[in-house]
Amino acid sequence: MERYDEDLGENSFFQVLRREYVDVLERAVLSGWVICVPRTGALPKYALAKDDIFGHILVPSDELPETHFRTLTDRNVVLNGNVLVLENKVSNPHSVHILFEETFYDDDLRKYKVMCLEDPLYASNAFAPSSCTDLIILHSLRDCIDLLWTEGGGGKALEKLDFLVNQFLLRHQALEEEGLQNLRDLGSELFSEAIQVTLSEPRLGEKTKKDQYLLDAVKLAVETYVLHGVYKPLMKGIAACKAEDDARLNRVIKNLSDLQVRDLDIDPQLLCNLTKAKSELASIEGHTTPLGKLGCLKRAISLVAVPGTIFSSDELLPTLLFLVVKANLANWYAHVAFLKLFRFSASSSDSGEQSFNISSLEAAIEHLYSGSLFGSTTPEADSVLQPGCMTTPVLKSMEEALGCSGVDPMARFFECIRLGKVEDVKDILDGKYKPFQKEIESEPSLVEADAQLCHPLCSCDRCEKLMSKPKKDIMPTVHTREERGYTGLHVACIFGRPAIVDMLITLGADLHATDFRGATPLHYAAQRGHQNAVLLLLHAGADINKCDGDSNTPLHLCSLNGHVACVKALLFYAESIGCDIAINAQNNVLDTPLHLASRWGYSAIMELLLDRIVILGLELNVYNNRKLTALDCAHNRHIARLILDAKVRKDELESYVRIDLNFKVPTDAPHEKKLDFNKHTENSKVHKNINCRDDTNRLKHIEKLLKSVKVGDVKLACFYLGIEEKTTHSDAVSPKTLCHPLCQCSKCAPNIHLNQESSETFNTMSINACNSDGYSALHEAVINDHLHLANVLLSHGADPNLQTFNRRLTPLHIAAQNCNLETMQSLLVHGAQVNLQDICGNTALHNCCAKGFDQGVMLLLEWKATKDVSNLSDNTPAQEAEKRGHWHIVEIIFGKPVSY
Repeated sequence: MERYDEDLGENSFFQVLRREYVDVLERAVLSGWVICVPRTGALPKYALAKDDIFGHILVPSDELPETHFRTLTDRNVVLNGNVLVLENKVSNPHSVHILFEETFYDDDLRKYKVMCLEDPLYASNAFAPSSCTDLIILHSLRDCIDLLWTEGGGGKALEKLDFLVNQFLLRHQALEEEGLQNLRDLGSELFSEAIQVTLSEPRLGEKTKKDQYLLDAVKLAVETYVLHGVYKPLMKGIAACKAEDDARLNRVIKNLSDLQVRDLDIDPQLLCNLTKAKSELASIEGHTTPLGKLGCLKRAISLVAVPGTIFSSDELLPTLLFLVVKANLANWYAHVAFLKLFRFSASSSDSGEQSFNISSLEAAIEHLYSGSLFGSTTPEADSVLQPGCMTTPVLKSMEEALGCSGVDPMARFFECIRLGKVEDVKDILDGKYKPFQKEIESEPSLVEADAQLCHPLCSCDRCEKLMSKPKKDIMPTVHTREERGYTGLHVACIFGRPAIVDMLITLGADLHATDFRGATPLHYAAQRGHQNAVLLLLHAGADINKCDGDSNTPLHLCSLNGHVACVKALLFYAESIGCDIAINAQNNVLDTPLHLASRWGYSAIMELLLDRIVILGLELNVYNNRKLTALDCAHNRHIARLILDAKVRKDELESYVRIDLNFKVPTDAPHEKKLDFNKHTENSKVHKNINCRDDTNRLKHIEKLLKSVKVGDVKLACFYLGIEEKTTHSDAVSPKTLCHPLCQCSKCAPNIHLNQESSETFNTMSINACNSDGYSALHEAVINDHLHLANVLLSHGADPNLQTFNRRLTPLHIAAQNCNLETMQSLLVHGAQVNLQDICGNTALHNCCAKGFDQGVMLLLEWKATKDVSNLSDNTPAQEAEKRGHWHIVEIIFGKPVSY
């Protein structure tokens, strides 16, 4: 409420004028007189006199009709800016502020102007000073507190509101976890309770019944006070709800970091206060109420507008676009949602200046979000989907800086690179570009490279002009630089031209050439999100950890700009060739790539970086120069949760490694045959842990293996294990073909231990490697229903009886839980023990019974599964089936019908 507003149609002074002084109003309309109406809070409590009405009708003078007036009571009035000055003969002039102007129309659609005044312009005795209230304008939280203190009976009103806020926070301690609509409903409920408590004070309640403007002011003050109290958890919840939209917008904004005012055709007259406006808009994050944020937005717009001129929406939107890009805020969508949904004191039909400002800001943000301004932030992905779209959008300022015009050979060279004209670039470098020859011969402005000066140091007009002209004999090479230090390879990486990048590399372009900012081509390829160029440069030998002038590595830049594909490329390349990539490298403000991704809300990049940090055992709590970790910089709760989960995984992994290092056994110990009781020794206790990794490097390889198994990539999994993609085929095996279930004679042993056939050929213990939770490759294959991969693993020695560490699950438990009959058959054929129990005492038969999986039950019973084993709940498999109503399972177990 930085400006006063009221409905003049409801003003009693104006109503009296239109009802009782119709002739005067008619004359005023016909003659172009100005009608002044005091605000509602300044009106007397008793009937208005004739002089009160006539004293507020202004008749323009003949000489100066715009500024000088005379009232119908014969008093002179002068308009001075936004103030009316009433001349007095016996005292000092009386001045009154104009609150706003409004145009009205009569029944014949003739218009007349009405001014709303802060105080009466001319008063009879009816307008006693004690009869009117002071004008209340709320600019800040402090103003709201002062109003509630003075009008609400001192500190009691504030104490009641504090109690409401505290009770609200106690009831809703998980406010950050709520959805956006629930947050709004909870906020509205709190606001309603606060209004009721505030207006329960008799004196304030009585005053607000008579003064609508005071009631609106009290509502705004209450809203501001309570939202300030709950802002922190409330804003975290809003930010979490808008996290995905904010992350995408942030990618667009960071990729427009080179945006200049001329790219948006902003009027040069608006540039003088643009820096101040940017600082003002950036401070919106520091305000905790809609009142404060709206005031910040209004001041930013006012700073840009040139005083005395009309600032149109066509000029406003490009200006707001520029300010949003340059303000460096990470949660614009959250701020807009807060302004739109939590202005409880605003009427539903509010269409004033504040609503216009919010709509304008939202329009600018949506325009950026759409990508229609300068194209997508993932141009390579778009070119795959739309093969005809090969030109990367370019800013006007960048095009001008590259000198992409004229027939200067240097300028044409960089222009051809920008446009991706491979053959033209090759011809230019070979000196065979024919258009050059024709244009050079016909262009008098080009001079010979060896044109003579008066003397080597001459600076006369002739020589200066001669030196300023392009030289037609100087042809570009792969090492040619433009005025900012860009080589052709820099420009090709900026605009994502992989074919030209490949050609320039082949022709010997310097991979480590730096521009004036210290950036190499790899820096620009990573910054702009061109994955193909990144991989070409890396394979050609570019330094993956090279720092630019701000100490940013390529990983910093693609993490900052949200390019997931480039982050993957850098990490994959480093992993594939075994080189070290500086994941925790710090730039000149000591930010790591994890800091940047966390601050701007890029969850996909966070997962990639955290995964590598955990596997490599790197430090998570790295501090920047503001003593903040990546967790402190988290954009929203989802990002914070990723970091906290990574910390838990890292701690578990480190403790797991420390425990296993106490065992003095090799990681890849020789495989032991199951059911071979003669070979069981004290080391059989260790056998449960022989699959753990004794160093971080081995754990890293296990994670890679399990990921390939999870997605069903058979070839990659076999590559990691060093095995061939083949399975061992044999006749079907049934327990009836064995001498007895534990027989190990020469006839029965091969049928049970088919997985032993290749134990001499392959490193069978590597195939049983497990992660920190005890999950092996076979576990992952069964979980994700990759039957072929499970058979490959079993054929090459995978142990079907390995149990996880926490829940003691075997692959057979998991297959039974997933009701996967074929996988269960394969596991049983390869020696899976049917009666192993998990941490809850359940066997695979328990799981099948609980799921109602009758085929699995029959298969396990055929393989002699025990029917009367009880779990920790003291339930047998039959009881588990009965408890869930699977009576057909009970009948299968007992082999006869049952009554139920």
